[in-house]
Amino acid sequence: MIKRTLSGILTFIIICLPLLTLQGCGGSGNTGSADTTAITAAETEFDPYYGLERKDFNGKTFTMLTRAACENVIYVEEDSGDALNDAVKSRNRAVEERYNITIKSVPKPNEWEQRNEFLATITSSVLAGDGAFDIVQGYAATIGAGFEAGIYLNLNEIDSLRLDQPWWSEIIRDELTVNGILYAITGDIAYDLWANTHVIYFNKVLSDSYKLESPYEAVTSGKWVYDLYLSMLTGLYSDVNGDSKSGEEDSFGAVYYDSLSFDNFHNAFGVPYTRHNDDGSVSLDNYNEKIIAISEKVYDLALNNTDIYFTNGDVLSTRDTALNIFMGGRGLFLHTTLTYSSRLRAMDDDFGILPYPKGDEAQERYYTASRDGRSMFTIPIDVADPEFSGFIAEALCTLSRSEVIPVYHDIVLKGKTARDEDSQVMLDIIREGIILDFAAEYAVQTERAGFIIRDCIQGKQEIASFYAANKTKQETAFAKFLEAYKI
Repeated sequence: MIKRTLSGILTFIIICLPLLTLQGCGGSGNTGSADTTAITAAETEFDPYYGLERKDFNGKTFTMLTRAACENVIYVEEDSGDALNDAVKSRNRAVEERYNITIKSVPKPNEWEQRNEFLATITSSVLAGDGAFDIVQGYAATIGAGFEAGIYLNLNEIDSLRLDQPWWSEIIRDELTVNGILYAITGDIAYDLWANTHVIYFNKVLSDSYKLESPYEAVTSGKWVYDLYLSMLTGLYSDVNGDSKSGEEDSFGAVYYDSLSFDNFHNAFGVPYTRHNDDGSVSLDNYNEKIIAISEKVYDLALNNTDIYFTNGDVLSTRDTALNIFMGGRGLFLHTTLTYSSRLRAMDDDFGILPYPKGDEAQERYYTASRDGRSMFTIPIDVADPEFSGFIAEALCTLSRSEVIPVYHDIVLKGKTARDEDSQVMLDIIREGIILDFAAEYAVQTERAGFIIRDCIQGKQEIASFYAANKTKQETAFAKFLEAYKI
């Protein structure tokens, strides 16, 4: 295990914490005194814990430091009648009863504006050595700020976590592991991994009226590629209000409200901003032939294609407009996240859900990313019993797979999607292809090295000149961030 020192943590707090304000918001093998009980022969039917053994932890408390605004994705105090909240509560109650524990949440504000205070809460606890938290629910965009301080354990060394299993994500684990070290992970333990996932909605009525090839069939046949996507939306702009200029009252082939949805195409094409090396290290690789080609393609789509609605304005001021265009039946495609499926139920037309298209048919699978508004989970270095922390996190994650995620699916598929079988198939395909990019995941800590396509579009700057202007500072910041992964 990597050695951590209090002096190193103090140095980080003194030197690095003030700098965070300048940046621009889901083992030892020792499990204490737990008694293991053999699984009986009667338990031969479906096991929602996927082989995780029964244990009696004698009333031990499992304490989570949670994000106040997103606490409900991991912890709910009481049943409320809301299906998803009640599913989370039921899952937690089941884990408490099965393992004789009490789950406790300590909510603290942890969105963009509170990132430093949240980090200070963890570092103060570690410095005190009080082992106050078994697990931390952090904000993905900013959680990397604590890595250099050495306040988190290497999750790959906690034997009770089965991180290669599908209720976590082997893809995410491998991408965020450097030199064998993994500080943060997510999976079915919190449904905001799903809620923040990039998807494409399509208007079924418009698709039929334009006599387009079925997008569902294109996906399942492996033919849902960027060129087909582009051909479907081409020529669909209509000057509905007759004012001879593109605006929110017109009709479009595709509707976007922020540059991050364009940036996701590099994920969809399976081309990361980082390169994992044979020795376990990682290198920044955000300017190469493939990235340049993708950047040029989506830059043109975003800024030069009249069939696209995209104002390149502030997200908070443009998101509602974009959603209203799609809900009003004036957009074939809408690029956003699964979060907005419930809002789209109010539209008159039926809609469907699609993964992002592949780069070409040779690409084996569909990929997409989950936006950094989601939660990531870490275990503080001063935790009293790392294997206990990992074990209960594992139990919560496995049980979520059958008790919480299906409820989330049901909510996503309600209403105008008519719970059609095709939409369920699409969700399965999307889930199997959720990936994260190391550089994008820790872009805040690396001078936005993982946001290069996004920033080119926002700044209306070609990638060559943008890269030349930012290369040195990004490479320097990336190298500094990797010091947390030295072995």
